[in-house]
Amino acid sequence: MTSLRMLPNGLNVVQVNQTETDYLYREIFTDAVYLPPGGITLPDRPVVVDVGANIGLFTLFAASQWPGAVVHACEPVPDVFDVLRDNIRALPGATAHNVALGGSAGRRELTYYPSYTMMSGFDADDEANRELVRAHITNTSGPERRAAVLDAVDAVLADRLVGQNVACEVTTLTQFVADFAVERIDFLKVDVEGAEVEVLQGIDGDTWRKIGFLAVEVLDRDGELAEVRRLLRENGFSSAEHQEAAYWGTGLHLVYARLAGL
Repeated sequence: MTSLRMLPNGLNVVQVNQTETDYLYREIFTDAVYLPPGGITLPDRPVVVDVGANIGLFTLFAASQWPGAVVHACEPVPDVFDVLRDNIRALPGATAHNVALGGSAGRRELTYYPSYTMMSGFDADDEANRELVRAHITNTSGPERRAAVLDAVDAVLADRLVGQNVACEVTTLTQFVADFAVERIDFLKVDVEGAEVEVLQGIDGDTWRKIGFLAVEVLDRDGELAEVRRLLRENGFSSAEHQEAAYWGTGLHLVYARLAGL
């Protein structure tokens, strides 16, 4: 069940659940995790592609950060897509797309967690999700609360990580830019819960040359971080990694990459 919420910055949004909204607001608006240290300068009216848009907070952030931005927000889960569409409806430059991006086009099933939507994905791993949550609590909770919260977290996650299979459409970024006549991508944000390598594999040479900057969240379980580095390097990008203090000791990284020469 959705509800209305006023964010700390005064924006009104539709939310799926308040805990996630609070987390995403802090991550995107307060900590600006998708921006590299020192920030970034984009052209006037930049084109932004938000892959893994969830309820649209990064799209709202992009619209506030870069007035006049054209934003394509991609979210495959129908229930979450409906909320995304409502939240960005008033933005003249933003379009919501009910689609996933991947390495090839087709139709696939993903695991959708209605009570923990941002953990949903094609290769959802409950144990990896639990470890991330436990690490976040360990790194962010004071010692007086940490033990009690960690004792309760498994029971809470057992309730929240109840998934259901949802069929969704998948396309490649190359096909997406052709379908919607996207001439350039000034900022590509990719946060798709373990399928980031697939998204990058779905970019051909011509499409890589349309991209100026990427921010990719990568959970390094089986060499994904090295593969992301390789794909970026082979397509002419210089990259750097950053790990938020909340996720020290885990494989979760943000990779920032810029086309060499820009």
